[in-house]
Amino acid sequence: MLLAILASVTVFVVYVLTLCPTVYVEGSGELIGAVCRLGTPHPPGYPLYCLLGRLVCAVLPLSSPARTVNVFTALTAAAAAGVLSAFLRSRGLGRWPAFSAALLLGFSQTYWGQAVVAEVYGLAVLFLVLALWAGLYAVARPEPGRLLLASYVMGMGLLAHLHQALLWPGLAAMLMWRLTGLRQRLQAIGLIGLGGLAGYSLVAYLPLRSGRGTAFHWGDISTAGQLWDHLAVAIYRSSFFALPPAAMLTNAQRWLSAAYAEIHPLAVPVCLLGIWVLWRRDRPLTVALWALLACNLIIVVNYHRDPNGIVVFFLPSFLVMSIWAAAALDWLQQRAGYAAGTVFAVLLPMASMAENWNHADRSDSRLVKEYGLDILAGLPPDAVLLAEGDDAAFAVDYLMRMKGLRPDVTLYNRQGRGTDLLSGETLQLPAAQQARIRQQLEAELLRETDRPVYFLMARGIPAPEYAFMPDGLAYRAVANAETSGPGPPPKLNPVVLNEQTKDPWARKIQSNYWFMLGEHARARDDRSRAVQAYEEAGRIAHDSRTARYNVAVGLLRCGQVEAAQRHALAAQQLDPWMPAPYFLLARLKAMQGRHEEARHLHTRALELRPQP
Repeated sequence: MLLAILASVTVFVVYVLTLCPTVYVEGSGELIGAVCRLGTPHPPGYPLYCLLGRLVCAVLPLSSPARTVNVFTALTAAAAAGVLSAFLRSRGLGRWPAFSAALLLGFSQTYWGQAVVAEVYGLAVLFLVLALWAGLYAVARPEPGRLLLASYVMGMGLLAHLHQALLWPGLAAMLMWRLTGLRQRLQAIGLIGLGGLAGYSLVAYLPLRSGRGTAFHWGDISTAGQLWDHLAVAIYRSSFFALPPAAMLTNAQRWLSAAYAEIHPLAVPVCLLGIWVLWRRDRPLTVALWALLACNLIIVVNYHRDPNGIVVFFLPSFLVMSIWAAAALDWLQQRAGYAAGTVFAVLLPMASMAENWNHADRSDSRLVKEYGLDILAGLPPDAVLLAEGDDAAFAVDYLMRMKGLRPDVTLYNRQGRGTDLLSGETLQLPAAQQARIRQQLEAELLRETDRPVYFLMARGIPAPEYAFMPDGLAYRAVANAETSGPGPPPKLNPVVLNEQTKDPWARKIQSNYWFMLGEHARARDDRSRAVQAYEEAGRIAHDSRTARYNVAVGLLRCGQVEAAQRHALAAQQLDPWMPAPYFLLARLKAMQGRHEEARHLHTRALELRPQP
């Protein structure tokens, strides 16, 4: 137990040293606001993360809401490492191999990167380990108390992340195999259902808090149907189980590549040895891990997501790898001698820490906050800002709501995430109908308000008599583009541009400065400077499918057909199942007189386009 505590403390100290001091990319700003003010974040809502995080915020108020919630995330991730060590000791592994597994998990590349920003994955893995522990405890002797405990932990774990459900098939199969007779099985199912519902009862938080106060609320969850859609992540449903075999193979290759790079190359043979060792020593744990791994692979290979974001869904697999490594280290300690085995068990996670430190370190990361500040600084008084997507929208939302900046600005999210033009009964309409009404309201806003209206993305002007005109890091909607020139270009913020990061999401934000410089230069008909800026944006965000696509569009508008084709092709190669690059490539081929290739690309784009 002392080494398990030491593992948690060690991991937590490293997390504090590499902790992000402020808001970060993706859902960080949203989760910080939802935790601090008890909101209802993106599906499935993460009520356990919000409630526990709010408790930590009350007990441990730090210099900013972002830092406090980031520390809470680090605490949960470090606790998961310690619990993993204690669990492996309970399965008969030695102290130092169990300690090593905790550190290998804690210092793995993806897990570490998610542990030092506001994210849910540390808590998710914590409950995954607890559920594995309690589940095997119940399988070993399926008494009523053990079954209730296991199902309660699993029900609560489902509130942390849907990863929890990946563990159930293997444990359920072993339990049903151990039980004999229909009566025993039915009694077990009843107890499991009772315990699971008790653990899952905190889900009532979502409808109770939906729309209340000034917290961040993703959308309305006031009806049973809306609650079900939120819990079942209906918004992402079309991304699952719709990929062709070639796309599934690509995702499998990404999983293999990530698994190789996640801990340390030296750990790969150790993990392979651990598969054999664990099979010989602990069959129930082996079956549970293989079932978890299989379920994880089934989901991830059938999930269409930005390649830069899919790796977080591999975390259950990385947990399995850490346990395999512990089994191998325990075997090596017995064969090579206690002292030699212990030294190797300590050195391997230290090598992993050294390997992944630069990738996971967020201690100097202020670029997202600075980017949001620069967006707000470029807006005139009393402006309306229509944001889109996750990254910039949530960062701006955090700065406005949690830091109290620019109260004169009104923020709406065009996708209805957190700050919506829709309200009341319109939020209960089907998604397609909501989108049409939202567009109508945007058009009315442009035509009827005297306030300046800005957009973060130049996509889909809601009123045809208006046009987008670059102004700072955003676009102003102007009624007459011919007489309305661009506003001042964005200043190249040295804090943002000098930050060295390996995170592709962060580099995408860095590239936006150069992209908007290109937009301003193009609006001034300075095509040479526009091309240089677009190319720099593409170079910085070279592995972002959306950045490369947007650069291709910008270059095409400058008449650079070959350069546009190069970036469009890069976007298509980064994500071969996104239709937009195919449409663009078809247009480019037609401009070059290669009509047969253009028709083929257009047909392929239509095949990939989501069906209504």
